[in-house]
Amino acid sequence: MNFLAASIESLGAKIVGGLNVGYGLFAFLTEAVLALLDRNTWNRATFDVVIKQVYFTAVQILPVFLTYALVISWLIISIILTTARDFGLTEFASEMTIRVLVLELLPFLTALYIALRSGSAMNTEIALMQVNNELDALAHCKVPPMQVEFLPRLIGGVVSVVALATLAGLLALLMAYLAIYGLNPAGFDPFTRTLAKIFDFRIVAGLFFKCALFGLAVTLIPITAGLETPKKLFMVPVSVLRGMMRVFFAIVVIEVVSLALKYI
Repeated sequence: MNFLAASIESLGAKIVGGLNVGYGLFAFLTEAVLALLDRNTWNRATFDVVIKQVYFTAVQILPVFLTYALVISWLIISIILTTARDFGLTEFASEMTIRVLVLELLPFLTALYIALRSGSAMNTEIALMQVNNELDALAHCKVPPMQVEFLPRLIGGVVSVVALATLAGLLALLMAYLAIYGLNPAGFDPFTRTLAKIFDFRIVAGLFFKCALFGLAVTLIPITAGLETPKKLFMVPVSVLRGMMRVFFAIVVIEVVSLALKYI
């Protein structure tokens, strides 16, 4: 009986903790949306911070990221083409490449890349600001942290994930064409027909929405995890670990739901 009671108590504590985390995310997101719609939020300082966030999150890593996307795309395209030829399905190779690589794998890997590079750094920075009372100092000086610290990071994350996933997808399409048809322009018509068949409005809107959710997850969750950090320096690594686990879980859930809505 004691074991059963302890198990139920532990399960209840986890459920309550999860609900508290969910409520915190929703409350913070609501505050961010209200700030986004507030005309007073948008001044030169806010725009400058947003531009810097996009630069540090997306532009600065562009050469490394494109190399990363190039290698992964080449490997996946090679696997798909070899498998298609073995089973006599070469005519479906381009469609399989686009569906597997452009619609699913590259956006997912882009979100993971941004999360590991920028999400963890963002979590650490916000946690240190929380521990060192820097956020309280901003509020005391009547400088809203949402406007100068949080909202630009959210916008920068969403813009960066959407932009990088788009670039990676275009690069993968180019590589797929070259791998299937080479430099032969005769493949342009069948390839564009395949693109038109796949990329209808629903698919494009769903892909954009999924990438935006990925961008929101890799910024919103690290920021809220940083704000939850107790004001003790040794708790910062714990906060970062907790935040990154939540980010990974959120990215997987978004991808699984997207696959379920699309193919089930």
